[in-house]
Amino acid sequence: MLSRPRSLLFWLVLIILLYIIATAPTELAHFIVSIWHGTKEFFNALSIFVNTLETS
Repeated sequence: MLSRPRSLLFWLVLIILLYIIATAPTELAHFIVSIWHGTKEFFNALSIFVNTLETS
């Protein structure tokens, strides 16, 4: 399974991601943290919504 050849899209995405990591590591870290916080807030709001539906 590890020796399976990869597609051109895989290598293109990998090269772009490595380039972004190498040229702008701070901005990438801020982006990842903001996505993490946004996802956490979304699921917290969803939990509040579901709990509200359960109690009514």
